[in-house]
Amino acid sequence: MYLNKIHLRIKIPFVLFIFAFFLFISQFLIGEFILRNFQNPAGKEQLSVRLLGVYLSLVYSGVMAGLLYFLLGFVYRSFKKAAAEIQETDLDHLPEENTEEVEFLRTLKRSLFQAQSTAEFHVESTKQQWEEQKSMFIHRLLPDRNLEKISGWDISIFPSLIQTIHNDYIHIIKTTDGFVGILAGFVETTILESSQKLFIHGLLSAHNHSHLSTVSLLEKLEDSLHLLSLNQLKLSLFGMGEERDKLHFYHFMDMPIFQFSKQGIQVIEGSGDDSWHALHPHHLSIADGIEIGDYLVWGTDRALKEFSMTSFELMEEFVDYLLDLQPESSRKMLLAIAKKLSELGKQKNLIHPLDNLSIIVVRRTR
Repeated sequence: MYLNKIHLRIKIPFVLFIFAFFLFISQFLIGEFILRNFQNPAGKEQLSVRLLGVYLSLVYSGVMAGLLYFLLGFVYRSFKKAAAEIQETDLDHLPEENTEEVEFLRTLKRSLFQAQSTAEFHVESTKQQWEEQKSMFIHRLLPDRNLEKISGWDISIFPSLIQTIHNDYIHIIKTTDGFVGILAGFVETTILESSQKLFIHGLLSAHNHSHLSTVSLLEKLEDSLHLLSLNQLKLSLFGMGEERDKLHFYHFMDMPIFQFSKQGIQVIEGSGDDSWHALHPHHLSIADGIEIGDYLVWGTDRALKEFSMTSFELMEEFVDYLLDLQPESSRKMLLAIAKKLSELGKQKNLIHPLDNLSIIVVRRTR
């Protein structure tokens, strides 16, 4: 039992020392015995004595070669066992006893696992940075967001300049009787999603100087979007035209449209799906009761993820706050919403909570 506790690196040198000492002393004693008892004073049998010494040297060399063969085999088996143990990723696979061999294998497996995790982290981090750089390059191809003055409506958007790859695409088009707007984005944005935003921009830019009515343009854009294979797109396509108290829209988001009036906040539900599906037919929805002075607010779905809140919980945060504030323009309403979101971000220990958000505020003025 005591020998089992001795470290292997001590056992092997000790055994080699004993074995080599035994062989050397054996050769020495046998040589002395032969020289003392069989040596002829005349030197007639010196050749036989020397041959016997050569034979003993050969035997000694053979024994040492055998010992070396055994040791190499032992080392090979040890490495083979270690390789087999390393392939088992679970540390609990090792025996429970704390022998030197087990401790060595456990330490080696931990080191290899940590090295692999570090390498994977660096590779993933580098890949993510590369994708973000390419996505941002695509976003910079989008022009700055300039809003035309539209009679009867006061419109403000945030941000006016794209700050991160997660900002939703926003575009407002003036029509013959009003306007058409779009809020389009993704909860997670990579190169593919950024490219899809660029496609949407190209589609809407073709109608910047449209001579169509609001409803006609909405239906035309919806038909065109069906031609694009857009996956997991969070989309709100909306417009207000000749009937100023009615909002026409296609809305495919978890975040509903909020209507703020002197009476409180009302929720305008979406079209049923939480994201756009190109293969599904969609019908134009209508919400009425938009009075003069009322506000319509669109917010990105990413806000729900950033703040870890539902749309209902988010709405509750704004009810009393905005009713007491009573902003007089879409810009003041937008600033009030941004200020409240910043306060919520501080409560949740978020860093720059507004950077990835997008907001549209529309106020009916007449």
